[in-house]
Amino acid sequence: MLSSSVAAFPFRTVLHKQKKIILPSSHLHSTTRTSLQQRRALHHSRRKHVSLLLSSQQATPSQSFTTGWIRTDTLNFQETLASQKNNNNNFTSGTDTAADNSNCYSIIYDEVGDTKIKYPSTSPVECLLIRDRLVYIKRDDVLHLPSSNISGNKARKFLSLNSIPAVDFPDVLVTYGGPQSNAMVALAAIVSSKNAELTGKEQPIPNLDEIEDLLWQLDVSEEDLEEEVSNMKKNHGRNRATNASSTLSSSPTVSLEDNTSAQPPKKRFIYYTKTLPRYLRKNPNGNLLRAISLGMEIRTVSHEEYNSLFKGLHGGSVMAPADLDPPVEGKSLWIPQGGACSIAQPGSNVLAKEIVNHWASNGKGMPLAVCVPGGTCTTALLLHQSINRILEHRRVDNNKMDVPDIRTVVIPCVGDDDYAMRQMMSLDKSMGGKGRREDMPFILKPRADVEYGSARRRRSGYFSFGEPSKAIIDAWDEMNECGLFLDLLYGAPAFSLLLQHWKSRDLNCPIAGRQVLYVHSGGLEGVASQLTRYKHKGLIDARVVQG
Repeated sequence: MLSSSVAAFPFRTVLHKQKKIILPSSHLHSTTRTSLQQRRALHHSRRKHVSLLLSSQQATPSQSFTTGWIRTDTLNFQETLASQKNNNNNFTSGTDTAADNSNCYSIIYDEVGDTKIKYPSTSPVECLLIRDRLVYIKRDDVLHLPSSNISGNKARKFLSLNSIPAVDFPDVLVTYGGPQSNAMVALAAIVSSKNAELTGKEQPIPNLDEIEDLLWQLDVSEEDLEEEVSNMKKNHGRNRATNASSTLSSSPTVSLEDNTSAQPPKKRFIYYTKTLPRYLRKNPNGNLLRAISLGMEIRTVSHEEYNSLFKGLHGGSVMAPADLDPPVEGKSLWIPQGGACSIAQPGSNVLAKEIVNHWASNGKGMPLAVCVPGGTCTTALLLHQSINRILEHRRVDNNKMDVPDIRTVVIPCVGDDDYAMRQMMSLDKSMGGKGRREDMPFILKPRADVEYGSARRRRSGYFSFGEPSKAIIDAWDEMNECGLFLDLLYGAPAFSLLLQHWKSRDLNCPIAGRQVLYVHSGGLEGVASQLTRYKHKGLIDARVVQG
């Protein structure tokens, strides 16, 4: 069994129905915790301070006030920046002699014959014919980072974290999101790789029974906490029960424990999510199963508490919620959902340089639309900004001659165009920008003259994220036949919308009259579990679903 990754702070071990449950002692001793009123006072104090910072446009990570969390500007990104300089030193050049590194990658085949490209080699660009149109595919799905082996969009987004030496790596990473998040499993892999680097050996992988026990403990923990709060209400009055409820139910935590090892992993990854559905606790699968196997500590909170913690003033920003204390003072790094912060900038810079360099050498002067599927839209915004900076350098160096015409187009896969715009404007402001609409990437919108049905019509033609749809599986099948294998959460929904505009000549369409380069974001490891949902919904017949 694994070493307990939550052994860095005191515990009480509770035996319940002959299952061992590990609970932080704070869950059983609410009187030793800061009172709810004190936390709220601190929250309002920080809210006022943040408002003043934002009003003066100084709320950047490097200028943030002390909160006990690590500031991203203090992290050791030197290795990443050096790699960028050494491997991409010609990307910002405006001369005709700029090197074309688009084919400078080494191909590696894994045990099943799949292609893998190891960073710092660049991901390849392939050409496909889709509905009589030549399309360029930036194959980030085959790009893998060393040690952690994470790929796709998260390889770009977390390149800077992955490059930090283990000795300089934060003691704890903390973030939040859904139970099947790609960012969740990517961060778990990075932390696991750092522990392997420190110990000189790979971390032991638990079996399925151990993981099922862990998730069963979450279920039991919540029942125990509800029962304890109920008893407090009966015996000690409503006020005390209310305070205890806020403390006890905030984050039931469980972890796989190894009684044979006295040394816990030196680096930890804590992940907050909403209360898990019962079926997922009883049948863990997909990214949740992978992340727990890599040593992730999962903390579940109610829907109400989740929204209170992560959807308020600091939800989605570079700052941690005011009510959330760092697990280790000064050594814990807060990462917003999906990595929507400056940590993603170095990887976006590298991707932008690869794209500009490739198109400058191979585009033959044709305008290009770089299409990116969007969740938090972090990659789209940062890629847009990086490409624009590179093109501006070229204009200066070349006196506005021979500068490629490249625009970034985001295809919202979570929410609609308004949600995507809000996300990007908020991120831009949090990183010191002005958050102006005119500075954001183009957003691809569903056509208004398409019959979507009542459900999609209510969402202006956008899909409900993660919900199986016939239009999505149809696009997935068609792309498969064209030789493009996509995931069902981002890739297939993105192409379903793209295909609506395939032959558009509308001047308001951001891809009209342009070549299309689609950035493949990866996520293919989750296809099997996604297809299972489509099978249960009756949207696919007799299809072989492999784990």
